[in-house]
Parts: sequence; structure tokens; C-alpha cells
Amino acid sequence: MNATAGGLKKACLQLRKLRTIHHMGIRERKFIMAKKNVAIIGYGGMGGWHASYIQKSDVVQLVGIYDINPARCEAAVSHGIHAYPSLEALLADPAVDLVVIATPNNHHHPLALAALAAGKHILCEKPVAMSSAELSDMIEAANKAGRIFTVHQNRRWDEDWRTVKHMYDNNTLGKTFRIESRVHGSRGIPGDWRNQKEGSDEIK
Repeated sequence: MNATAGGLKKACLQLRKLRTIHHMGIRERKFIMAKKNVAIIGYGGMGGWHASYIQKSDVVQLVGIYDINPARCEAAVSHGIHAYPSLEALLADPAVDLVVIATPNNHHHPLALAALAAGKHILCEKPVAMSSAELSDMIEAANKAGRIFTVHQNRRWDEDWRTVKHMYDNNTLGKTFRIESRVHGSRGIPGDWRNQKEGSDEIK
């Protein structure tokens, strides 16, 4: 997220927050204004990316990560980040308000359901699920739990996308019937599980 887009988003959120806080009691105000504690499931490329930005945030703070690969947990600890000994330990921690799911795609569904059952809010990496049926399960579980469930659609804040959106909203090019935007990789980029069938599986 660039500085301009980030500042705009933050300003809008703060304005909406202030309007809501005006009608709250002291206890509720303290809860809303307090930093939210975030834990990350999956400390690979995107997990590390999220960690770096969370640590710079003034609205959330990183309380720890969990990864099935012990080497990744050790990497987190070497950067001063707490590594939970298990997924269960992370989900059982009452200090965790929000969970970021940054694992291979085929694990999003079961992890999201487990985190929601534990009372956590969720930010899930994209693509969010392997099928529309899985996504429906996740949304239904979030509604039942009364928790926020959202997807990390970060491209919406890229300058090129915001420029196109502005042109679309203002009808700059006339009636627009199709917009394409792609990010490609090649020669092993992106790496890790993303270029292997096993582990990423096929989205249905």
C-alpha cells in the first residue's frame, strides 16, 4: 500500500471510528481505541511480509506466529517474534484478537473455521478458498461467530488500480465493459509451494 492510498484509508477509518465512539461509554471507547493483537498462521513469504508491516502499524501489534516448519518458527524468533509451539496454542491465546492466514490455499478453509470457532477475527490471504462452497462455509461461520472475516485484496490500494477506478467512476473513457489487470511470474517466481501442484492444489 502506498503512502497516499494508505493515508486515505486510514483517514476514512478514523472518521468512521470517531462517529461511532461518540455514542459509546468509557469502557467501549477504551476497547475500540486500543491496539488490536494479531497472530499470523504461516510465516513464509506472505507471512513475513504481513509481519513486517504489522510491526510498523499504529493500530495493530504482532503477538506471534505459528508455522508447521520449525525452521520458519526459528526464523521468526531470530527476528524477535514469538513463535507459538502449536496451532492450538495460538488459537487458545486470549490475547489474540485477529488471525492472519498466510498458508497455502488449500489450508485456508479449515484454518479459518478453526480460528472463527476460537473467537478470532480473520484476515485471509488470496485466493481465499478452493471453491465457492468453501467460501460460503467460511462466511457462514463468521456470521454465526459474530466475527469479521475478510480477504487481503491489497491490489485495490495500488496506484494503478486506484487510477483506473477513478477513471471508471468519472466515465473518463466512456462506458467501460471490461478491465484486465495481471501480475505474472516466470522462471520459478513466485517460488515455494505456488509453482507446485502438490500443496497448492487446483481451485475449483
